[in-house]
Amino acid sequence: MRILLVNPPHGFSAHNPFRKAGLKLPPLGLLYVAASLRAGLPGAVVEVLDAPALGLTAGDIGREAAAFRPNLAGFTFYTGNLSNSKAAARAVKAAVPGVFIAAGGPHATLRPDTCLDTADAAIAGEGELPFLELARALQAGASLDQVPSLARLDGKTLKRSAPAAPPNLDQLPPPARDLVDLRLYKPSPAGYLRRPVTTMVTSRGCPFNCAFCSKISGTAHRAQSPAVTLAEIRSLVSVYGIREISFQDDVFTLDRARVMALCALLKEAALDLTWSCMTRADLVDAELLAAMRGAGCFSIAYGVDAALPESAWAMNKGYKPGAPGPAEAVRLTKAAGLETRAYYLLGWPGEDRAFLDKTLAEVKRIDADFVFFAVPHPFPGTALMEKAAKEGLLLADEAALFDAADNTEPLVKPCGFTPGELIEYIRGAYKGYYLRPGYLACRLLSPRWLNLAARHAAAVLSFLFRDR
Repeated sequence: MRILLVNPPHGFSAHNPFRKAGLKLPPLGLLYVAASLRAGLPGAVVEVLDAPALGLTAGDIGREAAAFRPNLAGFTFYTGNLSNSKAAARAVKAAVPGVFIAAGGPHATLRPDTCLDTADAAIAGEGELPFLELARALQAGASLDQVPSLARLDGKTLKRSAPAAPPNLDQLPPPARDLVDLRLYKPSPAGYLRRPVTTMVTSRGCPFNCAFCSKISGTAHRAQSPAVTLAEIRSLVSVYGIREISFQDDVFTLDRARVMALCALLKEAALDLTWSCMTRADLVDAELLAAMRGAGCFSIAYGVDAALPESAWAMNKGYKPGAPGPAEAVRLTKAAGLETRAYYLLGWPGEDRAFLDKTLAEVKRIDADFVFFAVPHPFPGTALMEKAAKEGLLLADEAALFDAADNTEPLVKPCGFTPGELIEYIRGAYKGYYLRPGYLACRLLSPRWLNLAARHAAAVLSFLFRDR
């Protein structure tokens, strides 16, 4: 069986500061699926097309498919990129009559009904097992009724099979990174120190219930054992010459004992490796941060989202009682010798200009090394979507919502702003943060900051002062 896996073309909105920064990450979800297909379907020929990395259009993907002649093609369908996803799928369908099209990824999980005008089936949730079972059934000419996590149309009726059990991450083969050129990828400018750099995901699932999150991998947190994580890291270093890893886990430090054990293994292995991760402000402490620093971590990104307690309550952040708040977490992280990045949402329903001014004052007091601002994005199935729809705050119909490129374009009506005014307010927030004399004086003479300025000054200046 010949199987094509496609990451469709997508980009950034005009208001996204990463638009000209060259941010590209490997499509790990597809590479995990590819690895599972290779392991579980002997003789399968699998190819991955990552359109954003390769600069491919839908037409290019169709031409590649015509040359490859797949029996089965899987596409990642993103909320915010639905038209591009469908255009790529239609191009393959036209180029290879009879090919079976399967949609997977976030949007196929949340709204499979909106995928099935183009795809033959949609796979919900984590795709390794369902996609493998789908390929086996198609190869055998068997019924698809027993394929788990599958949504199909029976006439106009949506039929859904029972969900697959969440996979044991220790039992999944590592991503098939040999199917892409890792040299094409890099995180955001502030997200890496050395190259070659690549990404890993060592845990899935999140037990928190933030009002803006769709929780694609569910609420049960599952993680690789430290030994399995170390083995994958060793392979990346030896096979690909990787010098740095960006861990893309949503909450890397949720299982404190696991991270401490991994840090001990990394320190013992002495791999000359630097790494970064993402987590919540209430999931760190001084001892953990020191262990991470000693094991090669150089930077932590905090999904603060809400700088003020009122916003944290509105967003249902669910901070643990007695745990560090954002300011204390950043202070502890800096004291451990680690770089800090903080992500914030501005313009939650009810936040007027006075409230946002107060928020920005707190953002400056927290004083992370890097900050990134986004607007609330009403993803399907979230409490935010429910609230915005109920209160008449949505600024676009469903089709437009599903094609909004990212979370820098206001889709929820701001309080006291027009959408354009909120965009300009956020641009001003970046200027007000990064152009502070004290901020500049503390950082501009460091080698790290001089290197960043040399590599990305044009993109930063374009975003701050010229682009509209």
